[in-house]
Amino acid sequence: MKLVNLTKPVGLLLGSVFLWGISSTGFAAGTAPGTPISNQARLNYDVGGNAQTAIDSDGDPGTAGVQTTNFVVDRKVDMTVVKNGDATVIPNSTDQSLAFTLTNTGNGTQGYLLTTIAGVNGTDDDFNMSTVRIYVDVDSSGTFNTGDTLYTGGSNAGDLAPDASVKLLIVSNTPATPVDADTSLYHLVAQATDAGTTTPTVATSGTDDPAVVDTAFADGAGTAGIDVARDGRHSDSGTYTVASAAVTVTKTSAVTDDGFGNGAPNAKAIPGATVTYTIVVDNSGGSVAASSLVLTDALQVANVTFTAASVAFDSGCTGATSDSFATPTLTMNVGTVAAGATCTITFDVTIN
Repeated sequence: MKLVNLTKPVGLLLGSVFLWGISSTGFAAGTAPGTPISNQARLNYDVGGNAQTAIDSDGDPGTAGVQTTNFVVDRKVDMTVVKNGDATVIPNSTDQSLAFTLTNTGNGTQGYLLTTIAGVNGTDDDFNMSTVRIYVDVDSSGTFNTGDTLYTGGSNAGDLAPDASVKLLIVSNTPATPVDADTSLYHLVAQATDAGTTTPTVATSGTDDPAVVDTAFADGAGTAGIDVARDGRHSDSGTYTVASAAVTVTKTSAVTDDGFGNGAPNAKAIPGATVTYTIVVDNSGGSVAASSLVLTDALQVANVTFTAASVAFDSGCTGATSDSFATPTLTMNVGTVAAGATCTITFDVTIN
């Protein structure tokens, strides 16, 4: 009986084909690179109703004997960066956090390099944060604290096993100049490296070699402009949005008593007349309260005399309000003005 090579057609074959060998049970990360896969098919058939000797497939007809068909699993490189949330910041605040998760969704242990990119995304870039750095979020809190570990360019990043994740933070300081609703966008970019090194992983080009562990990139395109699909890196972006008070101050005066029983609007600013100053602290355009507000007013004491106990705060001035006068300066502790509110303060002077 002549053995039939299963790579060629066989006529009048009645029977079944069976496969056996090492099976590949795939989990989330997939079979590990370098895992050998060995299979062989067996053909059972008959001719004219007579059973024939089963034929095993030959994976290498050029080698003596009947060989199994073999290959090794290649390396899938797929790092995934996902933003966990944006951040609301106040001007002049420090150590503000954007939270991310980096996951190794490939099938082998992977190193990585991290960088940040200030994004250009339409209206999402009214300003840049300062002192931008990356931390490992040790307690996975999503916010920076002193127990977190500063990332220093790969030297302390560690490798990620398949399906393993690490929590990361972009931490930066908010300048004093941004105004309410200004935004600043940042991308976190992870570049895949060979395990235990800072050498970027390189994909295998050309024809697949069944006996060699080749490397294939499987990442999708990220948010950063430099990050395209299947380039060995991945990115996502988070946005800092400023929440700030939008405070303005106006001051007006009116003669409320000219000393002859006349009040505004007909009273004249003559010696002996009482002048009432009205100061309005306006936070109607802000999204957060303005607190610890202190007004100082240096009076022209050669020409006017402050009227003691004349300072009055309306209901828009909340919290601890008080005043004191030390020639020539009147100090008014306004307290707090809520978002969307105004606070009005009045006081009197007499023209000398």
